[in-house]
Amino acid sequence: MFTLGRGTVYYEDEYLLVINKPAGMLVHPTVKEDGSTLYNYVKNYYEANSIASGLHPVSRLDRNTSGLVIFAKQPRVQFLLSQQEVTKKYLGVTATLPPAPAGCIEAPIARKEGSIIERCVSDSSKYARTDYKVLATNKNKALLELTLYTGRTHQIRVHLAHIGCPLYNDNLYGTPGPQSRHALHACYLKFKHPAKDMVLEISCALPEDLRKIIY
Repeated sequence: MFTLGRGTVYYEDEYLLVINKPAGMLVHPTVKEDGSTLYNYVKNYYEANSIASGLHPVSRLDRNTSGLVIFAKQPRVQFLLSQQEVTKKYLGVTATLPPAPAGCIEAPIARKEGSIIERCVSDSSKYARTDYKVLATNKNKALLELTLYTGRTHQIRVHLAHIGCPLYNDNLYGTPGPQSRHALHACYLKFKHPAKDMVLEISCALPEDLRKIIY
């Protein structure tokens, strides 16, 4: 591992790299924010090290979610990764205890009417599944391991709020207020390398700011 700007590279070869994104940073540039995103940090890293490769984000995370993000170095690699099932696991701290030590949440998710950001559970939308397992508790808070089987926008946040235990500090789906760092971290990826005969398993630990909440 080595540090790249505000992120840490957990894997890199001539085809792709996997970076641990800090909370508070966008993955992709936008009209309003173009210069301090993870994309920009990787671009600067390429330029500083004379790496003549493309820069193609494969996965995405919310601004205030930390954790592992994949970048492909070639369009073909990006396409191949998009065509396979990537195992994704997260660690999340909830503001209240879940209804059971483990569970499967199957609830379709749609854009909330009147909002361009917020999502909600809706019977008329796309299927979504999240499995969870309690790893630790501290009073009324719980540390969960969460496995995604679909990739809907805000899926974990919506699903946990749906069962009555929103993420700690998630002011969009929990207690209303200014948006800040919600307690979610993308901790694990497993996928078949698109150009080599190997399976990659990459993990990164719960960051210190979230450890302080639960331990």
